[in-house]
Amino acid sequence: MSTPALTPLATNRAPDDTVLIWDETRWEAVVDTWTDLPGATIDLEIGQGTASYGAIFVATFSAEALASHPNHNAVVNATVFFGNDPAAPVSANHRFVTARGNPEWSSHTLIRVAEFQPAFPTRDVTARVKVRASTGTTAGFQNWVLRVDRYNL
Repeated sequence: MSTPALTPLATNRAPDDTVLIWDETRWEAVVDTWTDLPGATIDLEIGQGTASYGAIFVATFSAEALASHPNHNAVVNATVFFGNDPAAPVSANHRFVTARGNPEWSSHTLIRVAEFQPAFPTRDVTARVKVRASTGTTAGFQNWVLRVDRYNL
């Protein structure tokens, strides 16, 4: 996987495939390492015997989220991984929601991109929303949607 170029990616066509999943279930947990958000996974492959040898994937994740910490000063991070690789932009600061005062649910959205150059070997590039929180912080997610657009290369 490579990070996108600094120049815009221009495409004059619709995605070759779009997959949507969603869940209304409320999930709350204290997670201080990257942890899969339950159910927020879309199985994807590239390579021989799949839809394409390479692809650009654009993931959009939207959710109602909550960050709760006794000191009211913490963050919940979220991003999308394709296989074992985080999608671009890659950063040490993927703040999705911040703890401030009395915790409240609020809506947030992120977009991530992953590019896989064409290659013959079949590769699992399953899209997974992963979350982590500051130490001692409860991360909450509900009413989320994950959409992945695939542009075959």
